[in-house]
Amino acid sequence: MPSKKIAEKKQNNHQRDAVPPEAINSVTELLLKISRENIELKENQEWLIEQVCRIFDSEGGAFITIKDNNSEQVVKKEWNQKSSWADISELNLENDMVKECLSHGEPCLKNIPPKGKPLFWLNMNDFPIHSILYAPLIHQDQRLGVLAVFNKRSGKYKPADLDLLVGLSGAISYNISMMRQVQNLKVVNADLEVNHWQLLRSRNILRALFDSIPTSIYIIDRKYNLVAVNKDRAFRQNQLPNVLVGRRCYEALYQRENICPDCKVIESLFGGKNTNRTKRQWQSEGEPEEWEISTYPIYDDANQVLQAILLEEDVTEKRRLEAAIAQSEKLAAVGQLAAGLAHEINNPLTAIIANTQLLQREIEPEDDKRELVDLIAKAGYRAAQVVRNLLDLARKEQYVFEPTDINETIRNAFSLLHHEFISRSINLIFEPADNLPPITGSPDHLQGVWLNLLTNAMDALESTSSEIRVSSALNGNEIRVVVSDNGKGIPAERLNRIFEPFYTTKAPGRGTGLGLSLCHRVIKQHGGHILVDSQIDVGTKFTVILPIS
Repeated sequence: MPSKKIAEKKQNNHQRDAVPPEAINSVTELLLKISRENIELKENQEWLIEQVCRIFDSEGGAFITIKDNNSEQVVKKEWNQKSSWADISELNLENDMVKECLSHGEPCLKNIPPKGKPLFWLNMNDFPIHSILYAPLIHQDQRLGVLAVFNKRSGKYKPADLDLLVGLSGAISYNISMMRQVQNLKVVNADLEVNHWQLLRSRNILRALFDSIPTSIYIIDRKYNLVAVNKDRAFRQNQLPNVLVGRRCYEALYQRENICPDCKVIESLFGGKNTNRTKRQWQSEGEPEEWEISTYPIYDDANQVLQAILLEEDVTEKRRLEAAIAQSEKLAAVGQLAAGLAHEINNPLTAIIANTQLLQREIEPEDDKRELVDLIAKAGYRAAQVVRNLLDLARKEQYVFEPTDINETIRNAFSLLHHEFISRSINLIFEPADNLPPITGSPDHLQGVWLNLLTNAMDALESTSSEIRVSSALNGNEIRVVVSDNGKGIPAERLNRIFEPFYTTKAPGRGTGLGLSLCHRVIKQHGGHILVDSQIDVGTKFTVILPIS
């Protein structure tokens, strides 16, 4: 019988301590609303505290959050019937129940007897507290703050109230933690967007620079695959850059099945060296282009060569200008020399030639001495011609420029050498362009250029099937005259020097080395330039380019 009474008493106590169903329903509805409407509790603390105070029938409540993960400083949002909402305040935790709750992570329930001394909790000295419930806000060992209610209107707080508050604080903690993560993700995403925009902007700037540089640039990997190609290099292939990327460089750019034999990029890819080489290639018009190709290694974070960048610069005009400057300097030196020596040499030559002419008159043609005198006269005339050429090279001749028919000057040069062509059985082929516009030039000087080039061509012919081909053509605003032969050719190592004064590839006694120098000077005076290409045992081709005006 006594045991039955004890059981009934415990049951009655449990019923008295149990939370009313409407309170549980209110908590459930609150959590559903938070979840359904995605309410951020940290930003809606006033609403939350009012809802919790209503559920627990309390006179007031507080929402306390740790500031910046610093457990010694918190931010409090408080509501009570006397003062309504209190402003957010920053508090330092010293010896306080909140600090104890955060340190140990334990909830607390305190009911003060009717005649007991009221609690003064967390700087709430103006509001006496007779009963209080508070639970820590903790999620995955992360301390977020404390949720509290105080002064229950209808009696005292029960352990079941504390259990309900703990359950509610767990859901609130989860919400706060998730919202913080969402906020952190927003910040991270914003940073990523800024970084992405900056990277995109930097990439566009680099791409614009990459494509705007008037030098052919491309990047290859260790398998010779094209990683990037700028517009200048792609334009040379009549392709778009994205069409070339991914293909082997020697296939896409040079139409080869294997690596170019003179390529040095392997030294950059596998040796980490900077290289430089010169490549000459011929265009369809027959004019050579000279390219300077440089390679540089590109390293990764581990200081290993990952790729190589190649720069191809057209140095044709640069080399032409360098040669012109060097030629001008040499001509200036020769001019100074000629000016000083010409008169000193001319005086004795005049005496030699004059006395030789007197001897020729006195000696009969049948006399054996007559041949010796003729040899002296011939040598004197030759020496005088050399001095005359020197003077022509040294002084600034007066060019009389007038409308000039190029084909006519070439035909005049043919007529002067007609006997030589016939006597040496040379097949002369002339391919003049019809209706060539006249150029502004000096007919006599241009005729001298054709004479020198034709004479050199004849001297280079050695075979029985000797042939000289001359052609003229209009190319844009220029006229091109090509003089080619099928003679013995000029060695490659001598090509760079053939326009130097006194330099000749002919046998001793057959040339003075001044003819091509004078040709070069005349063509420059006309604003044009002269090119040469030669192969041993194939022949030599001179290309003269003259502007129309």
